[in-house]
Amino acid sequence: MLMRLAFFGSIALVCVVAVLLIVRFIDHNSKPTINDEDQTIDNNQEIVEQIPEPEISEEHGPKLDLSELIDPATLNPNDKIDLDYKIDQVLPKVYYTSDTPYTTFATDNPDLGSNVDTKVIVIDAGHQEGTRTSDVWLSPYIDPAKNSSWVHNSLLTIGATGVSTKIPEYKTTHEIAEKMKAELEGLGYTVYLSHPDIKEKLSGSQRAAVANKNNADLMISLHCNSFDDDKSQSGALALVPQIWEGYPSERLSYLSKKAATVLLEEYNKATGLKNRGIDPITKSSMFSFCKVPIILFELGFSTCPSDDKNMNDPVFQDKIVDGMIAGINKYFSLIELAKAEEIIVDTESTVTE
Repeated sequence: MLMRLAFFGSIALVCVVAVLLIVRFIDHNSKPTINDEDQTIDNNQEIVEQIPEPEISEEHGPKLDLSELIDPATLNPNDKIDLDYKIDQVLPKVYYTSDTPYTTFATDNPDLGSNVDTKVIVIDAGHQEGTRTSDVWLSPYIDPAKNSSWVHNSLLTIGATGVSTKIPEYKTTHEIAEKMKAELEGLGYTVYLSHPDIKEKLSGSQRAAVANKNNADLMISLHCNSFDDDKSQSGALALVPQIWEGYPSERLSYLSKKAATVLLEEYNKATGLKNRGIDPITKSSMFSFCKVPIILFELGFSTCPSDDKNMNDPVFQDKIVDGMIAGINKYFSLIELAKAEEIIVDTESTVTE
């Protein structure tokens, strides 16, 4: 009996020693190697992994190099942007009221060069949880003292509900907005959500104020369209500000339409959804108060079974995000191309003089 115990004890001891040797060997070989040409260390010095220094950011975010995102040679000459379009337009009077909780109004022409190397985007997830009055005062260019019928006449709701998924619009748009933000930031854009908290309730003009306060280069409001009378209606549509009573500025309307054109084109390439074109509209508090280029983008129809399923499918949402980002890259590349051409023209003029 004792001999048997001694035999098994010896085997156990050999096994333990073998395990310890293997562990030590693995640990030794798993340590990072040091290139002798680059650095020498003392044998007793612990090897510490080098952590790279974080990039130094500008006021909003890191420098964005659009040349790495899109080849200028692929840009369509028909999409060319005139940066001087109506730049000196004088805007009409704006009416201020004590009822508004913010002070940013659509009184300025957008200054596309103010962010230098950064590109700032505000993404608005259309609609919200529950219903509330959109704005005490719908427009900064309608005299509230003479137009009392405009008070409390516009509501923000949960939006349309998916005919197949039964998912409300505000949830769909918020999910896509978060995905867009993550992807755009990965490329170097600075991105703000109008309401990062899905439960937060903001009026249309308060959402526009997020873009104004952050001096955004572009604001995109994501929505899901609906048409109960014909559930076969599908595809994407872009809404842009239409000039009414002198607002917004012709320059802002022009740039919004330019952005909408390339976004729709790239979106439809990526998703295969029908391009339903661009529709200028008025009487939108978000459009009325926003002083940067702005697009209300209808991603598809919640009342169309296939569109509804696509907009709420994680795999198809990646196509949606890819299309939107391709359009955004193209728009800002067109802006940079226009800036470069202006520099060339200015240089030639100086030489001639």
